[in-house]
Amino acid sequence: MKKGIDAPLVPILFLLGGIVGVITAIISKDWTNYIFPIIFLLFGGLYLHTSLWGKYKIIRRVVREMDLSSEAQVLDLGTGHGAFLLEVAQQLKTPGKVIGLDIWNQGDQSGNAIEVTQRNVEQLGVSDVSELVTGNMVKLPFENNVFDRVVASLSIHNVKPRSSREKAIDEAYRVLKPEGQLVILDIEHVGEYRNRLTELGASAVRVEHAGINGMYAALSTRILIAKK
Repeated sequence: MKKGIDAPLVPILFLLGGIVGVITAIISKDWTNYIFPIIFLLFGGLYLHTSLWGKYKIIRRVVREMDLSSEAQVLDLGTGHGAFLLEVAQQLKTPGKVIGLDIWNQGDQSGNAIEVTQRNVEQLGVSDVSELVTGNMVKLPFENNVFDRVVASLSIHNVKPRSSREKAIDEAYRVLKPEGQLVILDIEHVGEYRNRLTELGASAVRVEHAGINGMYAALSTRILIAKK
């Protein structure tokens, strides 16, 4: 399965900074000059681990805990290479379906393209329960109350400014069926999402830390779960 690196410029800068710093430390022959380069290299390595492996472990666990019906209707916001979509799709049978929506911005994830994700879908053999669409999460092309679950992995923080992120939360809540569940994984603005969902009337809103597999350098992934 083809994977992408989240915000690919970030780990590149960490690793380049670490390499340059190590070279400088070697030239200076001062061991204290190794401290920050080593931190940069560790951050870069941790970032890549989470982006390419760690988040998939988190998503696998979250999907297991979602208690999905095989006929559930699911929306994945900012699907990227389909990490959430593919895990959900393996739990479904027709007429169940998961729709992955994205604007396919390669600045948000390396190699982010609808045709790449479609190949992932076909490779896993879940085309019958999966659909990819191009669209913006601040204006979803769906009717009210149509999805049993709405999920988003490390995507809503890319929406700017704050008013647009609030609109994305409003839209996710709008298309969710009564008693439906919203699951968001993100490294920023999670408190903001929680407050907005509370204002909208969501119940059972809770936030938990994802652990070491969700560490993007110094930023920790948190998992928000809410019920309509």
